[in-house]
Amino acid sequence: MMNALKSCRLPLLALSFLLCGCGPGRPPEPLTTLSEGCTTPGTIIPADLPPPATGSTYSYRVYLPPCYSSESDSRYPVLYLIPGRSSGPDTWFAAGLADVVDRMVLSREIPPLIIVTTQNINDDPTASTIYNELIPHIEDQYPITDDRQYRAVAGGSLGGIAAYRLVFQHPDTFSSAGIFGAGAISGEEIRINDWLSSIKEEDRIRVFMDSGDEDPLMLERAEVMKSMLDEMGIENVLHTGHGGHEYAYWVGNFEMYLEWLTEDWQ
Repeated sequence: MMNALKSCRLPLLALSFLLCGCGPGRPPEPLTTLSEGCTTPGTIIPADLPPPATGSTYSYRVYLPPCYSSESDSRYPVLYLIPGRSSGPDTWFAAGLADVVDRMVLSREIPPLIIVTTQNINDDPTASTIYNELIPHIEDQYPITDDRQYRAVAGGSLGGIAAYRLVFQHPDTFSSAGIFGAGAISGEEIRINDWLSSIKEEDRIRVFMDSGDEDPLMLERAEVMKSMLDEMGIENVLHTGHGGHEYAYWVGNFEMYLEWLTEDWQ
């Protein structure tokens, strides 16, 4: 019996529990509450992918929430956050994103989550590096729950377009898209409809959009996207506030987005 118990402690993650029968037979539950007494803010970790197929350096940032623990029996939800054209993985944080998330997590308005900020997709319009290389790498390195309900993608401007392309094409991987300062790119409407009509009932997605009233072109495209989503019966929100095509405006509304995002995580 002792030998059997020891064999169940081998570091084979969730699969070992299923095979040896010494676990609950399901993945660890996602972390939905912050530990009592936690006052430590989150941290931002700079890192690079191992050399990808493109042969160039791919840098990213990982926001680890207050009182993060890699030793927890639980797993964390994750948000992949994509910057706009000519921006980089530091841009969202330079606009104050970490302060917003720290405050909301520490006040227990939202559950702790990991946020990964990526490179832009200027030369990678389908975000294939993010999907094929970055995400598997991140989820091998950090205790992230393997459940689409707790995996989301958002982005600003061109990053918002990347977000919907990822989520609409891979609804079995992601549960929601956040689109800031963007909408259905002109000329892609037929493809979007094809993606949306192919989503299975068990993989239904949610979409959050935010465009400023001083960003009329992107607001118009967001309204086109909303019309398409409404026609397909897909849950969505379009918020319009006073602002332009800039990170300061988008981060200023990130609290609203995070409240919406985490509704299904409580």
